[in-house]
Amino acid sequence: MTDPFAEIIACRHAIRQHRDAKGDDRCWLDDYAVWALIAGSFPVPTEVPPVEEATDMCRAYFKLRRADTAEAQNPAAVTDPKLWDTDLEKMDDAQLTQELARIHASVRLHRDNACKPLTLDDDRALYAVLPEQVAADFRLPPEDEFLGEAKAPHAGCPSFWRSHAKCLVKRHNLHQWGPCHDERV
Repeated sequence: MTDPFAEIIACRHAIRQHRDAKGDDRCWLDDYAVWALIAGSFPVPTEVPPVEEATDMCRAYFKLRRADTAEAQNPAAVTDPKLWDTDLEKMDDAQLTQELARIHASVRLHRDNACKPLTLDDDRALYAVLPEQVAADFRLPPEDEFLGEAKAPHAGCPSFWRSHAKCLVKRHNLHQWGPCHDERV
């Protein structure tokens, strides 16, 4: 039997990492880390998709999941991370189980909505399950930097995907620039 308290903490941590990524660190691949919380979800990709296919995913991400300005902070938001999970201390086993089911339902909805292109609203709905109600920062670098190489040579999504073209392994860590050489990756 699993410990619902520990599982809630792990789920909230994964959702917070997704929410708190900023700028170039925001990526469609981050969805998989959250979806992995649900049994039977899509596995985290370890094979490099074709550059054009991956770049198309980056284009869709840029178009549908970015904002020009930072979200306004909810006046009721709890900004001290030490307080974010204190609500759990007051819950009995039945309430913890119910809270875990609520989190899983939110993650499942986010995952299942991936059959259409996900939007900011899908991410906002996922983050709404967190008790602190801290706003996410959906801003991304300018399009020519995020989707191109305007910032510097060998920067941006296409360069990232090309960086894995010379990897010597079949399993890639797609959260790091390639090439991957270590067989344990």
